[in-house]
Formats: sequence, structure tokens, C-alpha cells
Amino acid sequence: MVRIGILGCGFIGKVHAKAFAHIPNAKVVAVADHDSGRAREVAAWLGAEAVAGADDLLRRQDIDMVDVCLPTYLHARHVIAAARAGKHVLCEKPMAMNLEEADAMIEAAERAGIAFMVGHTLRFWPEYVTIWDLIRRGELGRPVALSAARLGTQPMYSWDGWLLDPGRGGGAVPDLHIHDIDYIAWLLGRPKAVVARGRRSANGCWNHVFTTLDYGGGVAAFAEATFLVPPSFPFTMMLRAVCETGTAEFMSRSGVNIEAREGSAKTLTVYRKDGTVLRPDVARQDAYEAELAYFLRCIEDGRRPETTTPADARLSLEIVLAAIRSLETGDVVGM
Repeated sequence: MVRIGILGCGFIGKVHAKAFAHIPNAKVVAVADHDSGRAREVAAWLGAEAVAGADDLLRRQDIDMVDVCLPTYLHARHVIAAARAGKHVLCEKPMAMNLEEADAMIEAAERAGIAFMVGHTLRFWPEYVTIWDLIRRGELGRPVALSAARLGTQPMYSWDGWLLDPGRGGGAVPDLHIHDIDYIAWLLGRPKAVVARGRRSANGCWNHVFTTLDYGGGVAAFAEATFLVPPSFPFTMMLRAVCETGTAEFMSRSGVNIEAREGSAKTLTVYRKDGTVLRPDVARQDAYEAELAYFLRCIEDGRRPETTTPADARLSLEIVLAAIRSLETGDVVGM
């Protein structure tokens, strides 16, 4: 049994709390949030205790792991504090606001000898995992072109509007676009160059973006993300992997955000070069439950996470920051 403390009971904190409730070896013992009423609400769901703040939570001896579900600009501070307190740490994506913070987080985790993982959920999302597995097994040949999209309306749920503040959340590129950037990097690794074009909103955030990742040798990936479609537009996720001997395509249209999967219309189809068309079997699992359960198993087994490592999360952040630099300068940014 892994004893858990949750820092942050906002949108993603509640998603994680509900997922923990379905994981047999998870026991949430304490939660903290600046809004004491919200903390009490989440604590009541889980039979946990609502504590006054992060310091109170980190002082507890009955907590093995801390789940950092705070705004992005607070990630580094609290991950480092949790590591120094000897707690294993899961941190919601994006990892940090900049690479200096990311490096400090990695160093603190390594120095403390704790398990540390950033929650890049697509690495546990059933359809994305199925495509990754098909490619890794060589069933579609070498990937030559990836296309991805993530289209949603402007989120209004963040406390004090932090998500749409350039200095605290950064808008669609670091928050939404990073999902597909991380998945592309999971499949193809570090690109040789990044070029991005998009639209900047009045709040200073780039809230619509087209990014091309050049891998050389005729291999490239393209990703689009937006917060600019109206609320009536269904949240859309798309991935197309064109490979040497086949193409896999996933399409999902659902509610107004990535977590609203109920009632979604989704398909995963594989088109082989020999003319056959397949609908692969996809595991019936919740991606958040799978992600959190994996991290808990790593803790119990005394091993570091491998499905997504701190270095992986740092690379995804580095690519996103390169895309922002390209947006701002108009340049192609070398990696």
C-alpha cells in the first residue's frame, strides 16, 4: 500500500483523486489546497484529511508519495521540497516553466534517491499505447510522417486564470500542445529542428500553434493545438502515423477537454500496405488510473519509472520551449 498526499485539489487534482479511489494499492491520507473548502470536499471523497498547506502535508510521516497537481509555475518549488522531505513525487505536466527549473527538479530527485515521474498521460492512453506498440513491434515499418492535433476551447477552470497567464501557465502551447509533442518524442526521440507558427492572444499566450519537428532523412512530424475554437466545438484528438508498410489513425471527438471522454466518438484504424484494414483491440482502461497505478508499482518495486522518465519530460519541455522561441522569432530552432 502506498500512502499518498495530494497537493492541489483543482481540476487535475480531482481527476487524480478519483483515479486513486479505483487503485487497490493506493491510500490517499491527506490533501492540501489554498481553498480549504475544496480540500475538504476532495478529502471527504477519499476518507482523507484536509491539511492547511504543503508544509503540513510534507511533514507527515504517514505519506510515502506526493502528487503535485498545482499550477505549472509552482511545480519546481514543491517537487524539490517533496524530494528533500524524502517523498516519492508524481508531478502533473508540463514539468516546469523553464529548463533551469526542470534541471533543479531532476537534481533534487536524484540527490534524494526518490522515484520521480511527470504525468504525460498519452503514454498510458489506450489508443496511443496501441499505436506505439504496433510501431515498436515493427508491424507498420519505420515511421516517416506523424500528424497530431488537439483542438479545444479556452479552459476557464484554472484558479485566478493562471493557465492563460504567460508567466504562470503559458496557454495552449505548454499546457495542451505538449501532450502531442511528448508523444512524438516518445516515438521518434529528439528532433533536429523545430519550426512553429501560430496566433498570439491578447493575454500574451500563443493559443493556436502549428509545429513541425524535423528529424532528418525525410522523417518529420506535425502537430496542431488550439484553445481558440468555440465551446460548441467538440474536443478533438487526432493522431496519424504514416509508416513504411502501413498507416495507423486515431480520431476522438468528445467534450470540452481532454478528460471528458464520456460519450466520445472515437476510432482507431490500421491500414496495411497489403490492402487489409484492421480495427485493433484496445485495452479498456482509464489512462489516469493506468498512469498512477504504474507509478505506485514502481514505488513498491523499488525501481525508477521507465515509461516516462524525468529526462523524457525535460526533452518534451525543451521542444515546447523551442516551438515558443520559433513562434516569437519566426526562426527555425535547431535542437
